[in-house]
Amino acid sequence: MTLKTTLTLLALAGAATGASATTVTDWGVLGPTPDVAYVTYHTTGPVDDVYTFSIGATSDVDGYGEEFEARSVSMPDATFTLYQGSYGSGTQVGAPFSFNNTATEHMYMSLPTGDYYFEVMGTSMLAGSAYDFEAYANEAGGPSDVPEPANAALLVAGIGLMGFVARRRRPR
Repeated sequence: MTLKTTLTLLALAGAATGASATTVTDWGVLGPTPDVAYVTYHTTGPVDDVYTFSIGATSDVDGYGEEFEARSVSMPDATFTLYQGSYGSGTQVGAPFSFNNTATEHMYMSLPTGDYYFEVMGTSMLAGSAYDFEAYANEAGGPSDVPEPANAALLVAGIGLMGFVARRRRPR
């Protein structure tokens, strides 16, 4: 093997070890209990994390991201983006949302049943860069199955008051 070929192979090997592979996490069926990812990077370089999930009924999906910074640790350009479909062949839903050093939350309304994924991207500038990403889904539309006790009490009080007023106004 020539020196030129050896140096080329070493350069390619070095570039491959520095490149960041996409990390894919399957959250299964997304429900009202948040699925949470708290990730800390012990190296520097590009961040590309994918969280796949499905929803079983038309749902509102909430995505929340927060990047944590210390004096010398940051992850600039951190964004999360929602896609409909399978990872690698999905269609983007809305625009990417930045969460650089501030918490960002976005509600995606009335998403149809199917497969989805969030992609979190950014750059780990120093070892120790970290972010928190959470998502949950609630079935869209329709009232809840069980009324809140305060709502039920107000309803009963209102009906009682209407009956009292109607009885007082009735001619004798």
